[in-house]
Amino acid sequence: MPIRLTRALPSASLLSRSLGALLAAAALAGAPGCSSTDPATKLARELLTMPKEEVYARGDSLLAKKKWEQGRQFLRFVAENYANDPIGKQAALRLADSYYEEGGALGYVEAHARYKDFRSRYPSHPKADYALFRMAQCSDRQAESPDRDQTNTRLATAAYREILQAYPGSPYIPEAQARYAAMRVLLAEHEYKVAKYYLKRKAFAAARGRYDVILAVFPEYPKMDVVLYEGGLAEYKLANQEAALERWGRLAREFPTSLFLKKLPKAATAALKSPAPGAPIPAS
Repeated sequence: MPIRLTRALPSASLLSRSLGALLAAAALAGAPGCSSTDPATKLARELLTMPKEEVYARGDSLLAKKKWEQGRQFLRFVAENYANDPIGKQAALRLADSYYEEGGALGYVEAHARYKDFRSRYPSHPKADYALFRMAQCSDRQAESPDRDQTNTRLATAAYREILQAYPGSPYIPEAQARYAAMRVLLAEHEYKVAKYYLKRKAFAAARGRYDVILAVFPEYPKMDVVLYEGGLAEYKLANQEAALERWGRLAREFPTSLFLKKLPKAATAALKSPAPGAPIPAS
């Protein structure tokens, strides 16, 4: 039975992708052995005759019931065929939200891609900041522990930083600030674990490089006293006595009650108390 259009729809070029798939499904429904009440046929007829607002509402309702794939069929139709209409943009964002809400590794990957595409298509949209915030959250929720790969941590950090810089008036600023700080601590902790690994294996030059990164890039790192102590130790083992005293001198000034001060070589402690700081540390 031919499908009759009872409502004005977008141009044929706009409808080609979604409508083509629907009509193909409907054609298959007419093949031998297929019922005229095949679900694909029914869906095609529904979408072709329903107002776009109703299609959106139907999809949104299904998503609210966690009927993910069913709801997305309706929202995809609106997003793809009314891309320049406000409701089409809303549908694109709701589709991304559906993957974020479903969660899981695959869900966050798909959601991130859709939020990114939304920002690319509609950079001046009022909810561009929301899409960027969700991108950050997608990466944040996939961030690994400090001893693992930090790719997602870096992606989240970059996205949160962009929100803070590009959208200072956004309602997502408070949470973005908090999570940005948390992501930076995670990155610093990763650098520390690598530095400690090298230090234990007496790869002192490699360890020093990692400690230097923390000192230069993550000054807010909450365990800075241990970084100064171990960073100084790496310099000491490399026979860079002046650099070692500089690290340990800062440790004494900024963390006067730190237990790590008691671990300094006696000669270093004496040198720090010397009226001529910077004097060479006698070999221990």
